[in-house]
Amino acid sequence: MNPTDAVVDFVSEADLDDFPSEALRLGKRAILDTLGVSIAGARDESVCILLEATQDRDGKPTAGIIGGGIRTDCLTAALVNGTMAHALDFDDVNDSMMGHPSAPLVPAVMALGEEVGASGSQVLEAFLVGFEVECKLGLAVGRGHYVKGWHATSTLGTIGAAAAASRILGLDRDRVRMALGIAASMSGGIRLNFGTMTKPLHVGQAARNGIQAAVLAQKGFTGTADVFGAPLNFCEVFSVDGSEANQHFSSIGSPWEILFSGITVKKYPCCNNTHRTLDAALDIAKGHRPIAEDIAKVELTMPPGEDMALIYSKATTGLEGKFCMQYCVAAALLDGKIDPSTFENQQVHRPEVQELSGKVQLIADHQQKTVVVEGGGHVEVKVVMKGGEEYVQKASDARGSAQNPLSQEELVDKYTACARNVLTPELISRSVEMVDRLEDLPDVRELMGSVCLTSPVAAKRPVTGS
Repeated sequence: MNPTDAVVDFVSEADLDDFPSEALRLGKRAILDTLGVSIAGARDESVCILLEATQDRDGKPTAGIIGGGIRTDCLTAALVNGTMAHALDFDDVNDSMMGHPSAPLVPAVMALGEEVGASGSQVLEAFLVGFEVECKLGLAVGRGHYVKGWHATSTLGTIGAAAAASRILGLDRDRVRMALGIAASMSGGIRLNFGTMTKPLHVGQAARNGIQAAVLAQKGFTGTADVFGAPLNFCEVFSVDGSEANQHFSSIGSPWEILFSGITVKKYPCCNNTHRTLDAALDIAKGHRPIAEDIAKVELTMPPGEDMALIYSKATTGLEGKFCMQYCVAAALLDGKIDPSTFENQQVHRPEVQELSGKVQLIADHQQKTVVVEGGGHVEVKVVMKGGEEYVQKASDARGSAQNPLSQEELVDKYTACARNVLTPELISRSVEMVDRLEDLPDVRELMGSVCLTSPVAAKRPVTGS
């Protein structure tokens, strides 16, 4: 089958009943986690600037700003909520997509779902459709897409959001075809912007542009009819090592990527490629409590490519620190923890952490297979003390990865920690419960009213400032 036809058929015809129950469970976990990290990012400086820039430029108030207590138009809500979903780099990861699958999707399906009064089952269905499209598209463009410098969360997320939005709007096959073609020309985002506010903006743009593409198609706007199959198609243009669209799109929905490649739920608000190294470093910090000034050096041995996304060798800001292995490991050993406060500028500027980060050495283990984005092999952290003692810890599957997942209790704990400075305890419990029964929720506006602080329920008690 033509690859475009395969995707169009899937987006047009997929039904929630087609998805295995485990896919529904994982989808709801992903939605809860994304809402949580969005709430935590709601007052990030990047989001505040974006809100200021969009103020008085928005349209009819049909959707809520997460944690904001205000309503705006659907496109602006998707832009702002998408940006906050990725602001802390705390959102989930998928290996096939080479990025963050849920951050572009959840803001898109929620904002559009609010506007049209979609049910929870419609939103969950659209999310799962978009997830599958993103991941199969990631396999089709191949690893070279990321290596070349594209931010896959943005490029592929735009297409996924368009597919999900098309599902929410109930577009027919011809209009789904147009929506995907339009979205292809709205895709972009480069990795060079990692460590700046523009990285999370990529996600907001993907969410907004996905909705925009679907709405334009609904109204009769046209785009290419064969975005994945014609010469110079999306996959050929964005691929470096050869498009495999036919192979991967022919298997769309079989296997389901949410089950096969799975979802990594982050334990730490920084680049996912630091996580298993941080697991090992934190184990050393907990087990041996090395004093920073007594450390002679720290050796990090890892597969080639493990540090590809870590474009800073020395961090000067919190945002840079999220993409600096040396800083992350130094902070873990010094503080015995990694949390959002780790990436505040004043924490990065501490003389003791700067000194320790200068002792951290990255060593590529060429006996291991090269990895891109995540997965495969193992890492080793060796802390060498000035007195000659050595503390060594290895790690393979990061805590929270698809191979080593968080329990439901741990996931709810993460959500609660993310939300506690914005939502009341009652709203936290209520929103967790609504996501848990999302497929039975008559109107998604009930859920979004609680996390956006725009519903009567949310207004009963004052909001605690952060």
